[in-house]
Amino acid sequence: MYRTVPQLDSVTSLLATWFPQLCTRTQLPETSVQGSPVFALRLRAGRDGDRRGVLFVGGTHARELMNPDALVEFAVDLVVSYLNGTDIVYGGRTWTAEDVKLILESLDLWFIPCSNPDGRTKVLTVDNMWRKNLRDNPGTACDGVDLNRNAAILWGVTEGQTSCSPCTDIYVGSDAFSEPETRNVKHLLDTERIHTFADVHSFSELVLYPWGHAENQTTDPAAQRFTSLPTGTCAPIGIPGYREYITPQDLLRFTTVAQRLVDAIAAVRGSAYTPQTGRTLYATTGTQSDYAYSRHIADPELGKTYGFTIETGPRVGSVEDSFHPPDPTPIKLDAKAGMLALAQESICAFDLIGLQQLNRQTEVDTLRRVRDDVLANTEAGRDWITLVERAELPIASLLFTDDGLADRAATLIERAGKLFEDDQSVVSDEDVDLGRALLTELTERVGAENAQVRTDLKAVGAALEQARRVSIAEVLNQLTNRGPLPK
Repeated sequence: MYRTVPQLDSVTSLLATWFPQLCTRTQLPETSVQGSPVFALRLRAGRDGDRRGVLFVGGTHARELMNPDALVEFAVDLVVSYLNGTDIVYGGRTWTAEDVKLILESLDLWFIPCSNPDGRTKVLTVDNMWRKNLRDNPGTACDGVDLNRNAAILWGVTEGQTSCSPCTDIYVGSDAFSEPETRNVKHLLDTERIHTFADVHSFSELVLYPWGHAENQTTDPAAQRFTSLPTGTCAPIGIPGYREYITPQDLLRFTTVAQRLVDAIAAVRGSAYTPQTGRTLYATTGTQSDYAYSRHIADPELGKTYGFTIETGPRVGSVEDSFHPPDPTPIKLDAKAGMLALAQESICAFDLIGLQQLNRQTEVDTLRRVRDDVLANTEAGRDWITLVERAELPIASLLFTDDGLADRAATLIERAGKLFEDDQSVVSDEDVDLGRALLTELTERVGAENAQVRTDLKAVGAALEQARRVSIAEVLNQLTNRGPLPK
């Protein structure tokens, strides 16, 4: 029914052996507490180059048996689709072969199918409700650390479902990242360009995003920030009304992507997952998904990683059957659909153009700074960001399959990046005409089935026309004060 750890390892080993052009298997730096190796699998195809990475982690909690199986099956599905040029169909949801090709040729997909091998073995052989790893906690008769309370995000702050007692199922461990299993996850976050992280758990049919320790707020970045709070206190935060800051842009990104995952899962067989913050479920600290996102805040030198937790499957008659149902097949389809949707949502058309057509990121980075430092600060600007993110996946698919179209887009991005470097620059007639010509062709090519994207492209065209012979400073003023109004 459920794979043993050696069987899971065998799947990743066979993929790497049979399909080395797509699959690379790596033993992570640290063995588990009991000395078991832990493996990561990377899927990538096409051209070499620095890419966004998506990291999927399974088996953090030992008793959640179906998710490691879903991860290795998902990897197999991707490889088969890519090599055979076939669609991936999960129930009522289909991803075309071109969708899969775009994912694998533009992203690095990383999998740690079973991050807690000792715990999984104990569940399969001794105690089917074991949750933690198998750490021997000195001075007690109790074993195990909850690996999803062991990360360095308010570690040891016992907010909600977090405890400093070794005999609880939610024990934080002796220190942040005290466990080799969590250090392995940190290793990939430290060494790879991980843009999106997903810790796949069970159960509750949820897609969770930050924060877990407090309710979110978007107005006070100074007074209420986790970096100002003490850690390792073995006490709650203790500040009445404390709410954790998140930028409006990131909150918008999390809510938008989470809803798209929920929609993809619902299309499989009608499962109604709920997108929400971790805190809405219950308060926690030290979780892996919150840690993944928190890193760039704690250390501004680090890149940003969007961290999600997917809670697969519903609660059914018994808790045991909720964690490991007699037939997990339908739930695994839901899980794979959510992961595939998350990979898709991690694609950036601008990155594709910067790396593949321009062979550099300079202009792309300039436009990204405009997005993050200017547009993200107003509601109208965030509406433009939402429009671009909504339209970029179908546009990326077109650019990926048409080098001529991609070259034209690259020319415009290069020009726009240079213009935005100086707010006194003026948008020329040629810039506008080239941009509108490309937008017209994209509108025709996306097809009538993408009515929203066609509407969005028309809105961009209208804004571009308003930028004719206007300074970049005034263009930014227009974009930050007036949202998309298609004409």
